[in-house]
Amino acid sequence: MRTQMATEAGRATAPSEDRALVGPNLLAVLDGVTAKDETGCVHSVGWFADQLAAEILRFAHHGPAAALVEAIKQTRELHEGDCDLDHPHSPSAAVGLVQIKDDVLRYLVLGDATVVVDTKRELHVVTDTQTNRTAGANPADVEHALTGEIPLADVRRVAILSDGAARAVDLFNLFDWPKALELMATNGPDDLIRKMRQVEKEDAKAIDWPRKKVSDDATVVYLDR
Repeated sequence: MRTQMATEAGRATAPSEDRALVGPNLLAVLDGVTAKDETGCVHSVGWFADQLAAEILRFAHHGPAAALVEAIKQTRELHEGDCDLDHPHSPSAAVGLVQIKDDVLRYLVLGDATVVVDTKRELHVVTDTQTNRTAGANPADVEHALTGEIPLADVRRVAILSDGAARAVDLFNLFDWPKALELMATNGPDDLIRKMRQVEKEDAKAIDWPRKKVSDDATVVYLDR
């Protein structure tokens, strides 16, 4: 199996709030939710994404949902004494996660990350457009995650994308998902981001493709079997 990763901040003046994970049996993309003016937290969204990512890797021996639940619990303990974690804008992140274990691929999506699994029979595209469904300070949020499993023998390719990368397909319509996977297989996931950035530059005022962020953090993890 070959795994490739590409990530790029949406603005040169601010660090990316996306995080990518590639572990022995787990792949994930975390997309930190851009902070409001007031969050009730003394930490940045990037700090939160870093901690959550590290804890997901630590609990990767569990199933995807259980790993995320434990990661949220542990991250909460790191800052609950200093921060108001009941604040409605407390740091959180969308999560797309794939685990390969016991000849089965298991996926989890919480928030507007996207998991694409290309199998011998069909293409599975999993995302959740309910933006309030993210991994924050409450482990119960994981109950809203979209989950499933696919026999590993049927899997050809997998991609996990933050919404800033998935817009290449679901907003700009540069390709459909099969062609996007072919592009990543041939040129790598960084080429998908590169082509998308060119469109964003050509529509710098967000007129042709209305969007809240002209250019967003973009991250892709791609697996080819």
